[in-house]
Amino acid sequence: MSSGSKPTQMSVGSRLVIKLAHQLRNHGLPVSTIEVIDAITALANLKPTELNNRVYVKLALKTCLVKDDSHDIAFTRAFNSVFPRATPLTSHDDEAGGGSSLAQALRDGDQESIDSYLEQALEMAQPGKGNRASEGQMTQRALRRMNITDLYSQVLTSDVNEMQDMDRAIDSMQANRAIEQMKRRMADLASGRLRDSTNTESEQAIEDPEDRPLLKAGPDELAAMRQAMRPLARKLATKLGNKKRHGYSGLDMRKTIRASMGFGGIPVSPVMRRKRPTKPDLYVLCDVSGSTASFAPFTLTLLHALHEEFRRVRSFVFIDGIVEITEILEKNPGVLDPHHLLSNRGLIVNDGRSDYKLALNSFLAQWGDSITAKSTVLIAGDARSHDREPAMTAISELDHRARRLYWFNPEPMSEWDTQDSHASVYARHCTAAYEVSTLRGLMDAVTQII
Repeated sequence: MSSGSKPTQMSVGSRLVIKLAHQLRNHGLPVSTIEVIDAITALANLKPTELNNRVYVKLALKTCLVKDDSHDIAFTRAFNSVFPRATPLTSHDDEAGGGSSLAQALRDGDQESIDSYLEQALEMAQPGKGNRASEGQMTQRALRRMNITDLYSQVLTSDVNEMQDMDRAIDSMQANRAIEQMKRRMADLASGRLRDSTNTESEQAIEDPEDRPLLKAGPDELAAMRQAMRPLARKLATKLGNKKRHGYSGLDMRKTIRASMGFGGIPVSPVMRRKRPTKPDLYVLCDVSGSTASFAPFTLTLLHALHEEFRRVRSFVFIDGIVEITEILEKNPGVLDPHHLLSNRGLIVNDGRSDYKLALNSFLAQWGDSITAKSTVLIAGDARSHDREPAMTAISELDHRARRLYWFNPEPMSEWDTQDSHASVYARHCTAAYEVSTLRGLMDAVTQII
């Protein structure tokens, strides 16, 4: 590189860094002028070979401009917008997003390469000009092109037939976890594409956390929701407590007649009977597979904060296995990180894909006897079967045993019953089913069931 070209290149680099800083600020990230200057200086100190490598450029800029790991996805969106990838899929990669190369990246945990393949898959799944698609539709379209079954086989480190049972189970669990994390990352990137394409970054930054879609929120937005969750839970608990303290359940005829004796039997001052509601046992069963993993902690945290409204609260999470996490919630009053929930042994028993039938049958086998006419059961999940047999028998059995059965679905009602969703079928066996796609919707639903 000649010395004469250096100022021009630095000028271009400076403009790109300033553009990146503007986008980060639109995403709600705090970026100071000093940090922008540091980023420009960092680019100037890169070697020419490093300056042509996106990995080095991204690392240098991220080091200077990002102070919180929760802003990683927001930074990636902005970086990809300002520094778009120019490299197409290589000849040995299939159109579904990278084939064996993607599998290798998943095994190695190479997030930069994974993002590259996912961005290309989303680009192919982008709707045509003049057409629009939701984040869920774009994600599902991209995943269908990727042939997840084949990808899963490729992610396995070796021939599972030659492994011992324990090694095979561990390898399978790691492959499932890598695939599930990839799906969540795909959803995050798709959500970012939609926000960027409609130029609503600044609106998202100031939007009330109560109204942000839970399944479409990136890590930075989820962090804002977590901060708002505890005050909202306390506010709702106070509201419900006041409502119950001032409630009456009707005329107390006996006391009214007794009070009327001094007025010749005329009921001048009717006496109302105070409510004495019996507190039910609450069982909360949350699907933590795929994108619903980020939704479940909010439901669990809110209901646990309202534990005084119930005689007892027991909480469970499931994928294709199911485990109780009541003690974990009691020891962690804040909103749990989804990864904390996913680390529980017993959540994955087969291939790690959501299986309502298997999980709910396991719940009935282990804890079904504790469900009585004093129990309220709440299932939180998207009701999607992944083309597996729905859990109709288990849902009917829970409906029969429990006093009430509710369903909280984080997907917008417009997406219920699309593709593999059984939302309305399950809802027919429930006391009520609610759309809880935002924190506000979640609080409204909780208010109605208590």
